[in-house]
Amino acid sequence: MIMTIEKGALTRRNLSALLTALLAIVLFSASPAQASDTVKWKPVSTNSNWSCGAYIGHNDRSHIKLKACIVTNSSGGAQAVLVVQNAGTSDQYLSKGRVIFESQLGGDVWCAPTNLAEGRTAGCYAPTVQVGNCWRTSSATVELTLTRVTAATADGQYVPCG
Repeated sequence: MIMTIEKGALTRRNLSALLTALLAIVLFSASPAQASDTVKWKPVSTNSNWSCGAYIGHNDRSHIKLKACIVTNSSGGAQAVLVVQNAGTSDQYLSKGRVIFESQLGGDVWCAPTNLAEGRTAGCYAPTVQVGNCWRTSSATVELTLTRVTAATADGQYVPCG
């Protein structure tokens, strides 16, 4: 009888360990969410389709200014842009940037590390997403990391009625 109880306890312990191991496998093997692409920085040239928040100074280096912009078109497309300006007297390394915009439609993006020359302005462009004509976009949030993160936002914009 004692032998049976010990054997049953051992079986319950083994079953418990097996279930714990299976649960761990299921939890840790789940697919992660789709990661956003990483894009290179490009020149910035604005027009009336651009709507931007105000420049803010980065908390680590005030001569580095950033703002969030939303660009719309008459075909129902919209994209967000992280715009960075180097108002300093030397090049600045941008370790990473991030654009968060219309996430459910795939409008988010990471910005590749780069050097921004003194006096230059560059943009990190998120993909254009189709939101439809006569539609208000969500706001755009951008982040820039030098050694710490600073964020800026731009309010949502109406896409023109084609």
